[in-house]
Amino acid sequence: MRLQFVSLLCLLTLSCKATEPLPKVDRIELRESGWSAVEVAIDDRGVGRYELSDFPEKRAGSFTLTAQQHAALLKRLERFQRQAEPITDGSIKRVLEARCPRGMPSVTDAGGFWIRWTGAAYDRHYTADFGCDYVRNRARNDELKSILRSLPIPLQI
Repeated sequence: MRLQFVSLLCLLTLSCKATEPLPKVDRIELRESGWSAVEVAIDDRGVGRYELSDFPEKRAGSFTLTAQQHAALLKRLERFQRQAEPITDGSIKRVLEARCPRGMPSVTDAGGFWIRWTGAAYDRHYTADFGCDYVRNRARNDELKSILRSLPIPLQI
């Protein structure tokens, strides 16, 4: 009986931790890279800037999200933010040196996605390599691409 109680207590503690509120974010940065690149930065008021690099052209501009659109974006990004890690020299080095584990299906020209959340004493990032284990990660990759394409920026699909 005591073991069951302790197990239940651990389960409740872990499940509560998963739903802890996330800290206030002052800025979100999104970057999709590949044959072309898209960089987006959005502040906490929903004011955003973008730069599209489609070699040899570059285009830049700005946009504004309503409070509801901004909240919806934060909600869509929440699962990735919960997996994000603090930005440190080590975490950046791991991103730059990352290789797909041996035996996983991979392609080298699929691109990737990077997200950064910053706020008061908060700086975290999440990275996804679209080419590594692309079959198993298809839904994740499609979701990240969909998030970017939901923004009011002139992307070619």
